[in-house]
Amino acid sequence: MRDFGFDPQRAFEQVKRLAADAPAQLAGGLHRAVREVPPERLEQVMRSPARRPVLDGIFWQMPKQVDPTAARGLTTVIRWDITGRADGETDSYRLELQDGRARSIRGSAGEPPRLTVTMDGVEFLRLVSGNLDPMQAYFKGRIQMSGDIMVAAKLAQLFRLPGARDGGDPPR
Repeated sequence: MRDFGFDPQRAFEQVKRLAADAPAQLAGGLHRAVREVPPERLEQVMRSPARRPVLDGIFWQMPKQVDPTAARGLTTVIRWDITGRADGETDSYRLELQDGRARSIRGSAGEPPRLTVTMDGVEFLRLVSGNLDPMQAYFKGRIQMSGDIMVAAKLAQLFRLPGARDGGDPPR
């Protein structure tokens, strides 16, 4: 058998590196895509059958965007209620944090959340892509929060958001 210079260990290391970089690459791509798409188009997507895979993908990535240092010592459940579905219903997801580790679960069943964040699907896309300032959105009524105010205060520090100066596009 001929050897074409294939090094399985090197290939494995390259795949590991690509997988490790994937969350940041996906986040950066989402930041640019949401920024460049007209709001009407985002509204169409979030009222279409594409809504669930979009939300599932975001919540699948969410634990990878949690800063483990900021989440250290924090054990809590944050429920996200995303409104604006075509049928008038709400999509619920839970982010469970336990001492720096995080996981997302679709649905609202389980331990009562310490914080519930409710917002429209388009606004949620803008928030998680780094295209919406969470404090401004809260004060304008685009984000509603109920529950533990201390968890709410820590929420913005928990995530490495795309578009931030350390990893996103440069400011304009």
